[in-house]
Amino acid sequence: MNRFEHLTARYYEDDLDNHESGELRNLLDGSPDLLREFVIEGIREEQLRAALRRSCALEDSLPFVGARSRRSKLRTLGLAAAAVIAVCIATWTYMTRGVEVEVIASRGLKVLNGSLSPEAGSRCRVRDLTIGEGLLKLRLANEVSIELLAPAQLRFIDPMHVRILSGKATVDVGQHGKGFILDAPQTRVVDLGTRFGVDASAAGSTGVVVIEGSVELHSSEGRVSQLAEGEGVVVNTSGTIGKLDQARFDPHTGQWSTGALDEGSSLIRSVRNNQKDQSVYHIVAGGLVESVPAHHNRNARWVSLPEAPIPSWLLGADLVLPVHAHRDRAALRVTVTVAPSTSLFVFHRRNQPPPAWLVDGFVPTGERIGKVSIEQHRENKPVAFDIWRRDMPAGGDVVLGPATRPESIGGGTIHYGIAALPIEAAPRPNR
Repeated sequence: MNRFEHLTARYYEDDLDNHESGELRNLLDGSPDLLREFVIEGIREEQLRAALRRSCALEDSLPFVGARSRRSKLRTLGLAAAAVIAVCIATWTYMTRGVEVEVIASRGLKVLNGSLSPEAGSRCRVRDLTIGEGLLKLRLANEVSIELLAPAQLRFIDPMHVRILSGKATVDVGQHGKGFILDAPQTRVVDLGTRFGVDASAAGSTGVVVIEGSVELHSSEGRVSQLAEGEGVVVNTSGTIGKLDQARFDPHTGQWSTGALDEGSSLIRSVRNNQKDQSVYHIVAGGLVESVPAHHNRNARWVSLPEAPIPSWLLGADLVLPVHAHRDRAALRVTVTVAPSTSLFVFHRRNQPPPAWLVDGFVPTGERIGKVSIEQHRENKPVAFDIWRRDMPAGGDVVLGPATRPESIGGGTIHYGIAALPIEAAPRPNR
């Protein structure tokens, strides 16, 4: 039992002294998380009220129960009732007046209900919010920020509980929002200290992606699943959790989606693998630039080498952020689907034996790119990767395998990178 739990228990037992009362008050004032937990504990106490009344009535008929015990329980009953009254008042306020929000930023915004102003810094109380066009980023009083991409509908239950009826929302809970709840049509997402996204724009399913930290998914039947950073799932109308292969990211707007890629949005149409985990590939259209992340869940970057910059023709290529944890899996099969007239590139660790699927299906360009892991207290020198190319005039599927030959896989194996350009955008290598 930690200090807050100890003080809360003593509070509901009516045993706090003046010093402890001040200590508990400071804890509650400094943390919305603890305040929420404190109120929930009050609700639990209220649920015992009927039983407590019967207990008090029984005690009055027993000769062995002292008056002090009865008074203590009655105080607990009073405190619990007061907590419930406070919760009811707060709930009534949210239901009738809404939750106070601050507009952080907006772009091309069209609000279809209410009086919310698109001006940054404006504040208002909102219960139901529908946006028909544009992007809106809001901040709640507990510093939780919510970014919406239209069309989207939200309902604000209270500052720690929001319901998304449709659309895409990215939630960053900050330092004080742990335990924040976002209800989606098919699941409830409970934050464990993170940044996550929910895509409720597809009919009959909801996509959930964890960008940082972790979340819990709660089904209507009470099942709980946990997702960690870099993982994602699709939840259908029956609450069944399915594999989410990919999410697309726009480096210019910061927007993302779990749905199918639109025609022309990226040369890489889809990426999927044969693994049983919940890791998600990130597809970044036009994302290959100096120091771009090489994996979505690892602090590694694609960079120029000291002796040579990233080839100029490669800059601006569509990029896939693969799953670093798959680097040492000999049975790995990755299927990449590309548009017609696409050149697919694989960046393979130099001096790491190239696997048969790479040698047989791709041609070395003779160019290289660097990859560096940015870690404290390390020299962080870039490692050279050879750039291999495969032209796909008709588009279609390309199956990639493990990062190196099966007999060479080990703890030092480094995963490859994946990128794509129009065929005419890169110099054609000589075989």
